[in-house]
This record gives sequence, structure tokens and C-alpha cells, in this order.
Amino acid sequence: MAEMIVYADSNFGGSSGTFTGDLPNVGNFWNDKITSVKVISGTWQVFGDTNFNGRSQTLPPGEYRNLAVSPGGIDNDSISSVKVVG
Repeated sequence: MAEMIVYADSNFGGSSGTFTGDLPNVGNFWNDKITSVKVISGTWQVFGDTNFNGRSQTLPPGEYRNLAVSPGGIDNDSISSVKVVG
């Protein structure tokens, strides 16, 4: 099973939540509020719009302390949907 932990603030601070599968809409609480991510397992694609649309970035397992400075990345506080791609 794929697992990704999302955080509201950089450096894994603030509120956190765990995603374990595709979400065409991350919901009102997380929409446009995710700043840092730990990909525990699986490879994830994160999207700037709902229903897997808009700018996207692929995140293999690892720690992403601040998506705003991730090379070729999606903007900070802009994730609206996520999908497991590997």
C-alpha cells in the first residue's frame, strides 16, 4: 500500500494527515494547504487542480521539506488532488 504524509507547514510542521490512495479531491481541509510531504511508500503524482488536472509533480519516496523550493515542482499550498503512479 502506498503512503504519503502531508503537512501544512514547511519542515513537517503544523497539521498532518496520511493519504493511502488516489484522491481526485483532497478535501476542503487540505486543498491548497500542503507545504511539506513525506512519501513513505509508492510514487505519487500531486496536482494543482482537482480530478488530477493542472500542474503536477511526481514524488518518489523521500522527504520534501518545502514544496515551494522543490526543483521543477508544484507551487507551495497548491495541491488539490493526488494519485499513486508507482
